[in-house]
Amino acid sequence: MPKLYIWVLVLLCGGLFTLCDSLSANWGKTGDLKSIAIVCLLSPSTYLFFGFLNKQVKLGVAGSLVNLTIVIGTVLVGTFYFHEILSRTQMLGLAFAGLAIVLLNA
Repeated sequence: MPKLYIWVLVLLCGGLFTLCDSLSANWGKTGDLKSIAIVCLLSPSTYLFFGFLNKQVKLGVAGSLVNLTIVIGTVLVGTFYFHEILSRTQMLGLAFAGLAIVLLNA
């Protein structure tokens, strides 16, 4: 159960941070004030969940897992929502991010 709880928190934090990053980008591109308002409302809860995660695992591992999840999440949002195209080198970097998650979890 603790391992499942940790992964739920990692994915929840990564998902919320990715959502906030995406909404900020949307605000930057469109000027939509609703996007930035939602970011302001979500940010405190995102850091609260990160605090819960940090109680379970060391900061270096927690921060790394969440940040790698954010990297993967924002690349996916950029690709599918903003229609950005990745170079082969960037795809390789994304694969290394996935490998880093596996190694940090070992």
